[in-house]
Amino acid sequence: MAPASFPEDPELEWCPPGHGDIYPSLLGSGMLQQLIDDGIKYLFVSNSDNLGATLDLQLLHYFAGSGKAFMMEVCERTAADKKGGHLARRKSDGKFMLRESAMCPDADKGSFEDVSRHKYFNTNNLWVNLPMLKATLDGSGGALALPLIKNKKTVNPRDSSTP
Repeated sequence: MAPASFPEDPELEWCPPGHGDIYPSLLGSGMLQQLIDDGIKYLFVSNSDNLGATLDLQLLHYFAGSGKAFMMEVCERTAADKKGGHLARRKSDGKFMLRESAMCPDADKGSFEDVSRHKYFNTNNLWVNLPMLKATLDGSGGALALPLIKNKKTVNPRDSSTP
């Protein structure tokens, strides 16, 4: 994998890093330490395409009392949500994982989109315990061991013949 090259229109050569980049960005920018120094212990993160996201004080209270490092808000899936990321159990250890459509082989698309089998989807509303995040990042060289999700796209989203 390498950055895109499109000499016909270099403006289209940008390469967004993805959702997981927020964690090393917070660390590398110094913002994580600044937030902790300012006494902020919990962070609520919402994806920009989730226009209905609101900070729920009951969820904050639950999260603060849980002792957890991370919490993801999920909702029941409907037919309108069938292509979005959902929760699944990892076969190797039985733990929950977020499974995105880009991770799904074409042969498994029917199962992936089955809302009766995979009942919950990720809203991309996340709660993060900042001191725990800092400790984890410090202990792992500044990066989390998140799966790399290859999301196939064209350089020009309006032209499927572009690389």
